[in-house]
Amino acid sequence: MKVENVAFMSEGQRISGILHLPWAKSFPCVIASHGLLSSKNSEKYIALGERLSSHGIAMLRFDFRGVGESEGRIEDDTITRRIADLGSAIDFIRSYLGRETPLGLVGSSLGGYVTLIRGSADQEIKAIVIWATPFHLDDLGSKKQKEDYPLPAEAFFKDLPRHRLLPLLPKVSNCLVIHGDQDEAVPVDQAWEIFHVLGAPKEIHIIEGADHRITEPAHRQRAIDLTVEWFKKHL
Repeated sequence: MKVENVAFMSEGQRISGILHLPWAKSFPCVIASHGLLSSKNSEKYIALGERLSSHGIAMLRFDFRGVGESEGRIEDDTITRRIADLGSAIDFIRSYLGRETPLGLVGSSLGGYVTLIRGSADQEIKAIVIWATPFHLDDLGSKKQKEDYPLPAEAFFKDLPRHRLLPLLPKVSNCLVIHGDQDEAVPVDQAWEIFHVLGAPKEIHIIEGADHRITEPAHRQRAIDLTVEWFKKHL
């Protein structure tokens, strides 16, 4: 395995990423999208990149604009902009590793939401895995949510009504849904709502006792194991 620091442009701004590469001449690649309050340096994504590359699959983890080492202002963060950033990441991998590289997507929480939207528009994406992903964002900004998590800026909420999963999910197939039954931010019922509308083939795994960030080591290991096996099967 080897790790490379990479960068690419999205709408004129620089995106910072880290690419986990296996020691092989050809391999598929997975692109990871982090959640609202996370970054490319999420411990679970570092662990996932290491595991995937040890199984012959590359993984790119990157910071959305306004986050971590990427350019841009967090005040300008929107789902529309994150979709564009993920599209730029896909274009970068196709240019850097070759157009014929089989691609998969993985995302957690809001990153999973963005992954589903972008994946629905690209039939060349071979497989998708989502962790702790909401079916809708109608509760974002509720009183309880404000107490537990900082709110995004006004631009995010103005953009939000443009993006609904329901009409898009039938276009997404080869998707694995992973969710904890003790998710305090996104009720597990939303995982089932996503699963029922997805195109086939699809699978869902509910991890008993797991919270939103899948913080317990045994739960996180289970999520990583399931994710690696899914991509090994479908890429």
